Amino acid sequence: MAKRRFRVEGGIYGGELVIGKVSNEFVTKVISQDESELIDTVLSFDDWHQEIDENAEHEDPEQIPSPVENYYMWECDDIEHLNGPYADGGFTVYEVPADGEDDYDYDNEVWQGEAICMYSREGGYFTKEQPKEMEDNVPVLAFMSSEKGTFGIWFIDTDEDFDPYKLGVGIVETNLAEMVDRVYYNKVELDTDYDYNDTTGKCYHADVGWLNTKWHDSFNKYDELDEEYLAGFDENASWEREQNEE
Repeated sequence: MAKRRFRVEGGIYGGELVIGKVSNEFVTKVISQDESELIDTVLSFDDWHQEIDENAEHEDPEQIPSPVENYYMWECDDIEHLNGPYADGGFTVYEVPADGEDDYDYDNEVWQGEAICMYSREGGYFTKEQPKEMEDNVPVLAFMSSEKGTFGIWFIDTDEDFDPYKLGVGIVETNLAEMVDRVYYNKVELDTDYDYNDTTGKCYHADVGWLNTKWHDSFNKYDELDEEYLAGFDENASWEREQNEE
């Protein structure tokens, strides 16, 4: 058994974010709406779907079609479904009993700061200008619940002191937010523990447009990092050590 155990927590702000393909007609109808109007539109379709009476006739007063058939906001996620802290929130590390007896102890904070970037992927950047050629472009809706609290956490088991220059982060970039995608220690991916998730919703965000699928980097693409990413991490870690004269 390792002699030391550390718990890694991201920042207290983040949320749940989905990006999914929707109809082109929906996007063209709502593209001129500001964010507040778009959020109201999206929520109205979600409420309507939940409360619908199949024997009654319903008319959309704004003549805006549903984003997709049987729309439910958290299931419109065939491009991305993210849940975690914002990438700029930093990390806090606590040492906890090595035997796992009290994994959520807060008495011994050992470090707080920014992790070293392992990779940054384009998970959901899209344009609001309709492309002339639609072959590789799809109309999309992004919807996010911005939240405060504790998101996924990560554990490090080691025989040594915690080394902040071994803590790495994968980042996913979208129109609505940049979020933590994965966490690494000594270039090894750590399992995310969601048992301790406890968040409170603060507000919603939404956006629509057209996403070029050729430029979308999927989560699975980074399951195994090639030598270029690993070497880049080493270079960044060395630079950070030099800046801090360590």
